[in-house]
Amino acid sequence: MNWRQSVSDGYKRQPHDPGVKSKPKFYSASSPDAIIQAEKQLDVELPSSLRSLLLETNGVMDTLAVDGGEWFENMWLVWPVEEIISTNLSVRSEQARGTYDSKFRNLLFFAGAGCDGVLFAHRILRDRIATPTVVVWHPIEDRLTEVALSLEEFIEGWLTNGISV
Repeated sequence: MNWRQSVSDGYKRQPHDPGVKSKPKFYSASSPDAIIQAEKQLDVELPSSLRSLLLETNGVMDTLAVDGGEWFENMWLVWPVEEIISTNLSVRSEQARGTYDSKFRNLLFFAGAGCDGVLFAHRILRDRIATPTVVVWHPIEDRLTEVALSLEEFIEGWLTNGISV
């Protein structure tokens, strides 16, 4: 799959407020070794879709321009490998301290919603393989809800407002 093209196509279908434009910012590909190290640190095999996206672009940043002004970074659509590691280790330590009941060792977070600490994740099976299914975690209620059957469906839904939190 050509992730850059797929994400760019999703942005073309994205609804906009008057005077607001958005586009994705892509990064240099992650190295296979960085992904292998992430999998070791997090004790999980990434879903093939997330792996292929990261091998094409190490994260996707949403950028905005308002009323023809300069483009600025808004938020991550998909985190880079380093952020995936950092955030997953952080929320797992919070769960270990008893802050939340959710079993974060069974989730692989890869993006945030940009509000209220809401995070998107793939479920992890007993064999430590992450599924393609995407869930959203609401920290205030400590609740999980399935939102998409795949990373592709998630990105399309998030960009076109088919998925909201």
